Amino acid sequence: MRIRPGALWRAARRALSRNEWAIRLLRLPRPEAAHGAAGLVMVQIDGLSESQFRVAVESGNMPFLNRLLHRERYRLHTHYSGIPSNTPAVQGELFYGVKTCVPAFCYMDRKSGRVFKMYESAAAAEVERRLEREGGPGLLKDGSSYSNVFRGGAQEAHFCAAKHGWGALFCSTNPLAMPLILLMYADIFVRTTVLFLVELALSLFDCPRGALRFRQWRKEIEFIPSRVGVCVLLRELVTVGAQIDIARGMPVIHLNLLGYDEQSHRRGPTSRFAHWSLRGIDDSIARLWRSIRRTGARHYDLWVYSDHGQENTRAYPQVEGKTIERAVSDVFGAAARVLDGSGCCTLDRGRPVFLSEKEEETDPEPAPPPESLASSLVVTAMGPLGHIYSPRGLDPAEKEILGKALAESAGVPLVLSAAAQGKAHAWTKTGRFTLPEDAEAVLGAAHPFLLETARDLTSLCHHPDAGDFLLLGWRHGTDTLTFPVENGSHAGAGAEETRGFALLTADAPLPDKNAAYLRPLDLREAALRFLGRSDSGHFFTRPKNAVAPPPRALRLMTYNVHGCAGMDGRLSPERIARVIARHDPDIVALQELDAGRPRSGHVDQAAEIALKLEMEFHFHPTFILEDGKYGNAIFSRYPMRLVRMGALPRARKDYEPRGALWVSIDLAGTQVQFINSHLSVWPGERLLQAEALAGPEWLGNPALTGPVILCGDMNALPGSPAYRKINAVLRDAQLHLNEHQPTNTWFGWYPVGRIDHVFLGAGLEVTSIRVPTTELEKNASDHLPLVVGLRVPETASEEAPGPAEPSARPWVIRKDPATGEPHLEKESREKPR
Repeated sequence: MRIRPGALWRAARRALSRNEWAIRLLRLPRPEAAHGAAGLVMVQIDGLSESQFRVAVESGNMPFLNRLLHRERYRLHTHYSGIPSNTPAVQGELFYGVKTCVPAFCYMDRKSGRVFKMYESAAAAEVERRLEREGGPGLLKDGSSYSNVFRGGAQEAHFCAAKHGWGALFCSTNPLAMPLILLMYADIFVRTTVLFLVELALSLFDCPRGALRFRQWRKEIEFIPSRVGVCVLLRELVTVGAQIDIARGMPVIHLNLLGYDEQSHRRGPTSRFAHWSLRGIDDSIARLWRSIRRTGARHYDLWVYSDHGQENTRAYPQVEGKTIERAVSDVFGAAARVLDGSGCCTLDRGRPVFLSEKEEETDPEPAPPPESLASSLVVTAMGPLGHIYSPRGLDPAEKEILGKALAESAGVPLVLSAAAQGKAHAWTKTGRFTLPEDAEAVLGAAHPFLLETARDLTSLCHHPDAGDFLLLGWRHGTDTLTFPVENGSHAGAGAEETRGFALLTADAPLPDKNAAYLRPLDLREAALRFLGRSDSGHFFTRPKNAVAPPPRALRLMTYNVHGCAGMDGRLSPERIARVIARHDPDIVALQELDAGRPRSGHVDQAAEIALKLEMEFHFHPTFILEDGKYGNAIFSRYPMRLVRMGALPRARKDYEPRGALWVSIDLAGTQVQFINSHLSVWPGERLLQAEALAGPEWLGNPALTGPVILCGDMNALPGSPAYRKINAVLRDAQLHLNEHQPTNTWFGWYPVGRIDHVFLGAGLEVTSIRVPTTELEKNASDHLPLVVGLRVPETASEEAPGPAEPSARPWVIRKDPATGEPHLEKESREKPR
């Protein structure tokens, strides 16, 4: 009864939810068999580097993400973007598993001769068709995709370049339903209007300053609607759409929030205007989190990451006094004259064609190039990355002269060109190098992804659509240049632009790897595992400790799981297993487990949890009914033997039966005596049961030698008679850790009482105590788990009394030799441990 009011309240709130009504009015389909399954919401903060994320959190611009870090036990990972460090390349690797799917945001497709710009729908759709042929299944299969470059295999895609371009409608709607929907979302409409006006006022205030600084009045005026539209309107639309999809139960939802990236390009990634946009992004993520909490459709996780960072840059035209197109024209014209004079070759003559993503007002009409320049020479340049496409192949001598001239005469910080297979030549003002061998000389020894970046740059040079020369505005030891006029850019190999972040749950099923960072392929594999679409992992993983535990350390957990029924009314042994796995205990004492009862869906909850945790266990049914069993269990990572299990005294026959379970656990030769119990809610009966536990059958038993632990839900507050009776024999762990304030464990949402206890015998040293209170623990049961770290003294090994009958052997995990699937079976008595 304790959680029923909460479950009813949540059900009523869902029934009255405007998102639920919007689903009905819009006649949006719901995925089949969604209830209780895993779901994933992935939020991409475009362009936010790890260092700027840390600055935003520390400065208070992202309070909700700060909460995820410090209250919800999320973990911050470094995310290496790969090369090029731009959104299409990252999403191609994340959604389809294809590295370097494009050589740049703007490049020439060699087969068709067309220049592809990835914000154009036709170009993005063509690239995605190639990804679908070459890569694995789309990560967003059966899900939804918002404001991304690619759809990612999503069933529904909105504002995605590969589908309808950036101006696509949110979804098809019934015109008759629209007035009612607008009324239901009136507060969102008012909020968006206010934010629109605020952002518009800031834009108008900032416009003259930007125009005076960059001398680009037209660009600054054009930036106003772009800034307001992306930072406010698009963000609000995709947030509301994702909230509706969460209520529908879409299996995976990916949305890209672009405001920070847009501001950073114009004002720089460290600017106050760029960081101002992070406040709205943080609020959008918080609203998605609240929608996840309220939904009953799926067990959603929220992951937040950035695809790449940005570098503070200087504009190439402002540094060199000419556009990169003009500089290339000059170099190729001069190089042609040198080569003609030497008799090595003759370049085709004719007027070249120059193409770039952005026309700059600093040099709107470059002078005609020399007659000796090759015809149809194509230059594409966006951000700090550009490509030069020659109309014919260049021999090594030509490449050497041109590469050197581009680095020295044209002032391009780093020039690259494909060499032998797996190699690339690199030219700088200091000389010529070869990648990946000379990675330190080109990228600097301090580059956070030195070797992988060198390999990725080499692969980029060999991309089928790469230019004959790659132009990079970044190299080690120089200021970063960008070929258009902007203050922030990305796509190159800089330490900031390649260093994004990933904020993931502590038990996200990441691939096993020794690298200190993730890349998009790792996020893809983790997401597939979480969604149950990978053969190489599980829904969750135990956290991997960076250091080995101290010798003879033991971590235990006691947890009343309430039949695996949570505060939200959901029944989920898997969620209980996930709570346990997050804290990685060696021994677990669980109370109130069902085995085969209809209310639990005829599931053996102890067996289900043991399979998830890959731990052996003993289950003690405190009472057996016609429809199944109900009782307590002990799970262990170490070998254990059953010593005793039995009933505790009852004051009345109509009271719920209670019992205790005693096992001996072998910890490196030391037998640890471990007892799990669950006492009555009635004070008089509870005292009788405490006296029995303190008596000769349990704590007073002569066989109880060595380290002793008694834990469980005692239903006894500190100071109560039952508590004092047990505390006179053993000691309360929560009172024996310096500077630890005893913490309440019941009930889940608002803990008001300390009734779950761990009592210890002599010699055991308490090293840590934790009562976790993340949203997961507060919703999984009406109790919070109590996690205690101990140091066990080394004692002589003594054989504990064996089980009285064969049925007392523990259940252990075995793997089928043929299929590799884990299953439960009784431990063989003859099999050595």
